[in-house]
Amino acid sequence: MISCLSKDIQMADSEMVKSNALRVLANIIDDQYVQSLDKFIKQALMDKSSHVVSAALVSMIELYKKGGHACLELVRKSMSEITDQLLNSKDGFVQY
Repeated sequence: MISCLSKDIQMADSEMVKSNALRVLANIIDDQYVQSLDKFIKQALMDKSSHVVSAALVSMIELYKKGGHACLELVRKSMSEITDQLLNSKDGFVQY
C-alpha cells in the first residue's frame, strides 16, 4: 500500500490524486517508513498547487500528532519550508 501511494505522489498528473495520496500516506505510515516520506513532503511543500501544499501541511500536522522520534524529527527538519509557505503564500487555502 505504501509503495502504491508513493507512486501516486510521484507520478500522478492530478493535484487531487497527489494531495489525497499524501494525506493517506501520512495517516497509515509507521516510524519504520517515515524517512521515505521526507522527500515527498519537501517536494509537496514546494509544489505550485495550493491543494498539494495544503495536503503537505495537513500531513505534517498528522505526523506531529502521531509522535514517535522519526515523525517528530521529520517535522522539525521541515520547519523552514513550513514557515516559508505559511508566511509567503498568498493563497488563503494554504494559510488556513
